[in-house]
This record gives sequence, structure tokens and C-alpha cells, in this order.
Amino acid sequence: MPSRVSSLAATGIALLVVGVILLAVSFVPIPYVENIPREETRTTTTPRLVVVNETWLDETFVVKAGEANAYCGSFPSGTTLYIAIKVLSGGNRDINFWVMDESEWRVFEAGGSFYYYTTPSRQRITEASITWNPPSNQRICFAFDNKFSIITSKTVYAKIAASYEKYTYVTTTYTTTIYEPTTKYQTLSYLQAPGVVMLAVGAALFIASKHTSPRQKPAGTQPVQQQQTQ
Repeated sequence: MPSRVSSLAATGIALLVVGVILLAVSFVPIPYVENIPREETRTTTTPRLVVVNETWLDETFVVKAGEANAYCGSFPSGTTLYIAIKVLSGGNRDINFWVMDESEWRVFEAGGSFYYYTTPSRQRITEASITWNPPSNQRICFAFDNKFSIITSKTVYAKIAASYEKYTYVTTTYTTTIYEPTTKYQTLSYLQAPGVVMLAVGAALFIASKHTSPRQKPAGTQPVQQQQTQ
């Protein structure tokens, strides 16, 4: 039986060692990376082409005899002007309408010879509806001329509407989910139960191996009977 006892002890020790290792490993923190979701608010700004319609002039005014009124301004590239003119009262209810550069307007005021844009300009009109594309970013004057009248003032209604395209910037706010890698730690706690079981079984086997077995007679021996004498 010595070999059997030795085998039990070896098995018990092996189970004890494995059980200790499992228990030790179950308490060791093991790092791992986890992507944690997080909501983040972001904004984007994008250009957008829009059509702008605006009233540049909308007025009723009096142009005195022998004088002229002018309204001057500049317009962005690609502008279309819609011009409406109506002489409401005064004499024959007529007036000259000149469209010229601002530099020419100063010449006109001084009584000199001036240049004007022929397409939108009109002479001795009572009423007119004009569409015109002015030169971009240049000072233009719209002159209402009553210099030909000696006595009578003119009451004039004028409306100039401008239409053009321009870029505007639109800001959009939205929420998105981003994932940030985060290092965490975990233990192999599920190894504790098998570790305890192996420790218990190993201890039981080791203790069992220490129990002494009944003494056996050597093989091939015979009992000796004692002789009785009389």
C-alpha cells in the first residue's frame, strides 16, 4: 500500500497548489479598455445663398420749379432695380428722370454737360415703370429734374425696390454621441469557488493519505503451530 498512499498525497498536494493559485488569481485586478459613450453638443456654420428683396426708396416729395431732387446710393453685384414713378400734381404733371453716376450729378447741379445711363432715364414723363441692373458697388444717383419748369412745382411719388442674392451663414446646433476609451479593472472572482473546492478536496486527500493501513503478512509465509508435549 505504500504506493497508493503516496499517490493520494501527491494528488492532494497538487489540488492544494492549484486551489491556492486559483484563489490568488481571483483577487488580481486585470486591466481592460471600455468605450464609454458621452453626448456632446456641437455647432456647424454653413453658408447659404438667399434672395434679398428690399425697398430702397418709397417716398412722395415735391420738386420745386427750376430745381432737381436726387437720391444716391450703391448696390451689390447682381442687383435688379424695379423703379416706379408717378407725377401726382403740378402743371402738366411731367418731370425728367435721370440716372447717373454721383460725379455726374455734381456736374448736373453745377449746370454743366453731364452723362447719364440711357436705359433707365426718361424725359418729360408722367408715369413710368422701369427695370434696370445698375453697376455694382458704384455710387448712383436718381435725379428728378424739374428745371425746365419756371413756375410750377411737381409732386412726385417714387418707389425703387432692389433684389439681389447674398450669402448668409446659418448656424446649426446638434447633439452627437462620442466614445471615449477608459481603462477599467476587473477580477476573476468566478475562480474563487473552484479554488475553494480544490483546496477542500486536496486537503481531504492529503489527510486520508496519512492514515495507517492494517499490517499485512509477508507473502509466502505460513503460520507456525506450536507443538504440545505430554
